[in-house]
Amino acid sequence: MSPGLTRTFRIRSTRKTGGLGLLTTALGDVGASIGDVDTVRIGHNFTIRDFHLLLQDDEQLDAVVEAIALLQGSEILEVIDTAEVIHRGGKIRTVSRVALDDQHSIAAAHIPGVKQVVRRIADDPRLADMFSSVARTVAVVTDGSGVLGLNRVSPMAALPVVETKCAFLAKLAGLSGLALSLDVPNEERLCETLTALRPSYSALLIESVAAPRGQRVAQRVSDKLQVPVFHDGADGPAIVGLAAILGACKKVGRDFATVQVGQIGLGTAGGAISRLVMKHQGRSVLGEDFHPGAVAKHVAHGGVHGTIDEIMSRCDVVIMNTGHPGLVLPSQVREGQIIIALGEPRPEIEPFDAALAGAAFAADGKSISTAAVYPGVLLGALAVKARVLDDAMRIAAALAMVDLAEAADLVPVPLQPGIHAAIAVAVAKAAVASGNAATTIDPSLLTAAVFEEVIADQRLLPLSRS
Repeated sequence: MSPGLTRTFRIRSTRKTGGLGLLTTALGDVGASIGDVDTVRIGHNFTIRDFHLLLQDDEQLDAVVEAIALLQGSEILEVIDTAEVIHRGGKIRTVSRVALDDQHSIAAAHIPGVKQVVRRIADDPRLADMFSSVARTVAVVTDGSGVLGLNRVSPMAALPVVETKCAFLAKLAGLSGLALSLDVPNEERLCETLTALRPSYSALLIESVAAPRGQRVAQRVSDKLQVPVFHDGADGPAIVGLAAILGACKKVGRDFATVQVGQIGLGTAGGAISRLVMKHQGRSVLGEDFHPGAVAKHVAHGGVHGTIDEIMSRCDVVIMNTGHPGLVLPSQVREGQIIIALGEPRPEIEPFDAALAGAAFAADGKSISTAAVYPGVLLGALAVKARVLDDAMRIAAALAMVDLAEAADLVPVPLQPGIHAAIAVAVAKAAVASGNAATTIDPSLLTAAVFEEVIADQRLLPLSRS
C-alpha cells in the first residue's frame, strides 16, 4: 500500500496499566498504520507519546481524531504534518568535498589552479572522471508528466520528487544527484536536453515521466549516449518484483524454475516485471490487462494472454499491478498459491484475505520499496562504467536482494545495513561478466567492503586499474 498521508500525533494519556494498548487498538480499529512510537515525556500522572502514522486520506485522518477523542484519558496535543516538515527548505544541498580554508587551497581550486585541470581535461576528456565529480553523478530527471497518484503537474511542482531521489542516492550510495525538473514541450526536446547535459552526468534516473514517453526516452538516451539509464517506473518494479517472487518461492519451498507465473496488470510496472521474470525463468508468463495494447506488447515479448480467472486457476504465483483494489476475490485464490498484490493505494486483494482463502504466501506492496534498489544498482553501474543497464544487471540485483532479505522481510528494506554495497557488487560483476564494462576492473576491488568505503567516503569512480 502506498499511503496518502504521513502524520505524527502527539498524544497525552493518563498513566494506567494497558493505556498504550488501548491507544494502539483505537488506532488500529480505524485502519491507521502505526510506525514508530516515541515517548516524549513521562509525568507523574500522564505520558506524552508521538505516534507516527501512515494514513490513506483525509477521511481516515478525521477517523483517527474522532477515535482518540472518544478514548477516555487521552488527548491530542498536536498533529504534525510530517511530509511538510521533512520537505521544508528542500532535501538536498551542495557542499564542498575539499577544505577551502586558506589562500593556498583557494588559489589551487579557483584561479590559477583550475586552469591546469581544465587544460588536461580538454586534451583528454577521460580525465574528467579524475578531476570532476561527473563519474559519480546521476542526473535525476522529470518533466512532471507522470507523478505517482497525481499524473501531470508542472515541472516546478515535481521538484520534491527528484530531490528525494537525489537525497537517497547521497545517503544510501554516496552518489551525487543532479536534480533536473525540465520544462520541455515534448519527447524530442527532452531527449535533446538530456543529450546536451551529458557532460555533467554519467548515469541517468528517469522519474515521473508519463508512459509511454518515459520508456521511450530511457531507451533513446541509453542507445545514443551509452550510459546506464534507470527508469524508476519500470526498472524499480521489475527488480523488486522478481526479487519478491524469488523470495516468496524460497519461503514456501517452491522451485522458481518450475512454477507458472501470472501477471495481472501489464502497464509500465507490470509489463517490466513480466519481461524480467520471463528473461530469468525462460518460461512464458500468463498475463492480463484492461488495455489491449498492453496485452499485445506482453505477447510480443513472449508472454501468453489469459483472463483473470485463467490466471488465478492456472498459476502458482500471481503478481498484480493494476491500481484496482478488490479486483481479485478470495474465492478465486487457489490452495497453495503465492499472491503478491502491489496495487496502489490499496492491493487487489488484502494479504490476510488471500491467506485465509488458502494462499501459501500473500503480500502487498507496503513493505516493498524501490528505494532499496536504485542506489546500489546505479553505484555498481557507475563503478565499472557500464555502457547500459541490461537485464543481466537487473537480474543480478534481484538475486542479491533475495540473499540479503532478513527472515521477516520478503525483500530488504532501504535502511538495512549493507544492502546497497552488496547490490552494487552484484551489478558491477554482472556488467563485467557480460562485457558491458567500459573500463578494466581489478576484480579484488569488487567487494562489499570496498563499496562500503566508496559509499562512506564518496571515493572516485570508476574502480579501474590505475
